[in-house]
Amino acid sequence: MKKFGKRLLSIGATVAAVLTLAACGNKSNSSSSDSTNFKGQNLKIGVWIGNDNEKKGMNDLISGFEKKTGAKVTEKVYTDFNTQIQADLAGHRAPDVWYMDSSMYPFFQKQGVLQELNKKDVGESNFYPTLTKAYTTDGKLYGVPKDTSTLALYVNNDMFKKVGVSIDSIPKSYEDLLKWLPGFQAKLDKAYGKNKVKAWSYNQDLARNLYILERNGGKPIKSNGNANLSSDAVLKNLQLYKDLVATGAAVTPKGIGQGDNGTAFGAGKVAMMEEGNWTYEVQKQQYKTNFTVLPMLSYEGKQGGMIFTVGWGEYANSKVKPLATAWIKYVTSKNVMKKYITTTGTLPSRPDVAKAADLTSDASLKVHLDANAYSTVWQDGTTLVTVNTSYQNFVANGLAGKTTLKSAMKSADDQANAAIAKAK
Repeated sequence: MKKFGKRLLSIGATVAAVLTLAACGNKSNSSSSDSTNFKGQNLKIGVWIGNDNEKKGMNDLISGFEKKTGAKVTEKVYTDFNTQIQADLAGHRAPDVWYMDSSMYPFFQKQGVLQELNKKDVGESNFYPTLTKAYTTDGKLYGVPKDTSTLALYVNNDMFKKVGVSIDSIPKSYEDLLKWLPGFQAKLDKAYGKNKVKAWSYNQDLARNLYILERNGGKPIKSNGNANLSSDAVLKNLQLYKDLVATGAAVTPKGIGQGDNGTAFGAGKVAMMEEGNWTYEVQKQQYKTNFTVLPMLSYEGKQGGMIFTVGWGEYANSKVKPLATAWIKYVTSKNVMKKYITTTGTLPSRPDVAKAADLTSDASLKVHLDANAYSTVWQDGTTLVTVNTSYQNFVANGLAGKTTLKSAMKSADDQANAAIAKAK
């Protein structure tokens, strides 16, 4: 799941302009998909594959569905998903069902290319409510989440033991963390050498910062899609990250020559990080890190984090809609999902699957699963990727004090809004 945020590309205006809306086929698919006899029919699915485990998991899904229904499944694996799926939509050759990152859902829904799904038919009530909400517009469901990833606080047990600090002393809020970090960093410096190990790693990315920037009415993106990063409410929240930097204990992975948080943590360069569950097995198996997973901190009195989820969307112009819906129901059913997440190592989008797979008995994974209840889905309109690109281009200067936060975010707004206007 580490792919989230890296695979997100700018929406191609030229391609979007030529998409033909499927209004007549966008009504709820009320026809029964309970039949298991689809012999002779062909289903085309559009996916991306991140690793060998995901490939095996997908192969199992396909073979199981073919055996159950008699249908033939044709898999199209995209390597540049957001660009290629839009080209296929424009060329009227889109798959019958396809992967849909939560951040891209608003775009697909706005284009009218998604088939409304019958909530009862696909078992909406079986999934984490936060996830199904991400694929719902005006009370209508257009996607079913296949898995989920959340953020949690990872702590290096050995480092805390070496410097004589109890993990229980870690603050539960960002406000208290700002006061606590300098003292902890001083102990790390004494034990490992000046700045050899940093206390905290963080990301300058809306995919990690969005929930903070939205606190107390902050709106990084206006309802019309324009960037609003330089607004007073957003700047007030962004000050948290500037204060983190000012402690001298917080760094970005790039700032210490590491590719990402997980690498920095596994290499022993940082004592704490906020990271997704995709790093859980990597830390255990690859780095052999002795760590504890804790819930995310609160800010302004409210706990928060980010959710990254991918769902299945059904093409409004599919010629085999009952078969497409049958696929969605099959791959997101309890027993099939249990087998899939066991193979891939991802977290399920259904709490009953988490229980059936005994994930809730693992204290660390339970922290990630519980985060679905308080975290924010990575999603905010159709211009999120464009705004995030500009945010990343300018936020570092503001946080480092090379310019004011107001000036940095004004530059980000100007750049993003110019790109958004050009795309219209």
